[in-house]
Parts: sequence; structure tokens; C-alpha cells
Amino acid sequence: MKLNLFNYTCKINFIPFIVFIAVLAVLLRLGFWQLARADIKRAYLATQQTQSLMPPVALTELLALGADLRYRQVQLVGRYDVAHQFLVDNQILEGKVGAFVLTPFILAGNNTLVLVNRGWVAMSKGAQQLPDIDFKPASGELVLNGMLNDFPGVGLVLAGADEPSDSWPSVVQIINNAKIASKLNQPIFDFQVQLLADQPNGYTRNWQINRRMPPEKHIAYAVQWFALAITLILLILWISCKKNKDD
Repeated sequence: MKLNLFNYTCKINFIPFIVFIAVLAVLLRLGFWQLARADIKRAYLATQQTQSLMPPVALTELLALGADLRYRQVQLVGRYDVAHQFLVDNQILEGKVGAFVLTPFILAGNNTLVLVNRGWVAMSKGAQQLPDIDFKPASGELVLNGMLNDFPGVGLVLAGADEPSDSWPSVVQIINNAKIASKLNQPIFDFQVQLLADQPNGYTRNWQINRRMPPEKHIAYAVQWFALAITLILLILWISCKKNKDD
């Protein structure tokens, strides 16, 4: 295949040309796919932000909605089970190692427990000395406000990370619903409620919406794919095109 461009003659064989078109199409498709992902992520984060700003609603009402309830504010009525608390270990905050304190909450008129995340506490290396998380809540039924979220996780999952320790408070790295329910001898919901910062009986609470891969990262990936496409075009032109010599 031969083509004259300005004062250059470009010549490329048929098979390399087909390969060039195919690779270029893949690179462009990947770039536009990342741009689409960025738009989807922006819309998702905007929805999550809107949900987090809604006023608290009773848990039974939220569960009846059956939609994505993550980051929705919820109101719980019942009482804490302070004798059976969990420390979710290996949680990093501002460079310090600590744990989230998850306390079972017994709902009024419901047999299923809710694990309330009362915040982050510092822990000694190796969890040799556990922090004192005992407290005495007010008598009678409590009304507290929190935000629905997935259970906290860790970056590297090791074998046995979901096995709670025998004593109380029980130390665990990952919440396994079945194992936690077995230890409590009672079913639990498959989400946590993060205690809002203005609620009593809590620790350090800096709840944030999870931005595991923000839109800006998708844009950066798109730029990389488009840059590779431009580089491929320039490379094929440099290899295939020669300047015409004057007579």
C-alpha cells in the first residue's frame, strides 16, 4: 500500500497495515472505555454522597426499600450487648495501627443483631494488650443514629483472618457473618452501622465514602491509552514514510 502525503511517500505492506489498524482500534477502545468508567464512577459517588446526607430512617423502613443502602443514615432502637464486643484488627489511621470496635446491638422486636462500629482505637503491636472498651450505656432502650456500610476489610488477607479469638473482646481481622453469628449464637445482619460522630459512647470516627478507584484515575488510564495510540501512529509514519527527493 502506497500513499503520498505532502512531500512524503508512505509505503506499508497489507498485513502490517491490518495489524496496525487492529492495535490502534484496541487502544482507542480502551481509552474511551476508561472515560465511560469515569462517568459511571462520578455518578456512583454522587449518588453515595446524596445518600449519606439524607436524614436517618428507621432500619425496618430502609430494609423494605430493597435498594443499594450503602452510606444511608439509619436509626436504631434497642440496646448494646457490651459483654460480647469485637476488635477488627489491623486498621490503619494516620499511620498508626489500631482496630475498629464493633459492638452487637439488640434491636427492639428483632432477633437479628446489628454490629455497630463505634470507631477506631489504637492497639499495641501484636495485640498483646487490648484496649479498654468497656462502657455502661444508659438504662432502657437506646436510640442511636449511624450509617450503613460494608464491614471493614484489610489489604492482605491471611489464613485464619476471619477466626475470632476465644476471649472477650474478641479480636478478628475480617468479619465472617457465619462465624460471628456462631460465636454470638444469634444471627447478624450482613452490614455494619457506623456510629455517627455526634453520637455518645464512640471513639475516633472519620467515616468517608470509599473511593477505591476515583474518576481521576480512570481519566489517567484513558490518557495513557490515547497516548499509546498517538505513539503508534507516529511510529508507523516514521517507519513507513520517506521524504521525496527533488529532481
